[in-house]
Amino acid sequence: MSAVRSRKGAARRKAATPAAEAPFVPSDALPWFPFLSEQVHVKLCRVNRTSGEMALLLRVSPGGTLGPHYYHGVAATYTVRGQWRHRSKGWVAGPGDVVVASAGSTHVLEAVGEEPVEAFVHLTSALEFRDDDGNTLCIENAETLHGRYLAHCALHGIEALDITQ
Repeated sequence: MSAVRSRKGAARRKAATPAAEAPFVPSDALPWFPFLSEQVHVKLCRVNRTSGEMALLLRVSPGGTLGPHYYHGVAATYTVRGQWRHRSKGWVAGPGDVVVASAGSTHVLEAVGEEPVEAFVHLTSALEFRDDDGNTLCIENAETLHGRYLAHCALHGIEALDITQ
């Protein structure tokens, strides 16, 4: 009986340690950096280079677009502010709207209205950017986005936080 109690007590103590807590991301300490154009900026919040998962904030200036991109994994997007249109489907997402894109789908994001779009995006794998003829322009994944983040921080003298935990 005492062995059972000590195992339960140890489990409770372990669960209460900081290492068991979900990582906190102080987003105000993370920089926005340009992504593929001056109209699109990313704030990379968390990246797992092993699994390929990424959590980021996306900001698109009014009238800006995030050209054709193909999802290698699932993408879940929560619109924080502004409005954006799915160019081929025609629907418009606004604050509070959630869009879950399946792996294998292609989208074109277009900011509409007078204010920038800001959205929280969780990606489970790479994004492949294509031209209008379907040719691959570049593939962005956890490794390349993390590299962009580190390069931006180094270029601007910003202390890079460890966002890989």
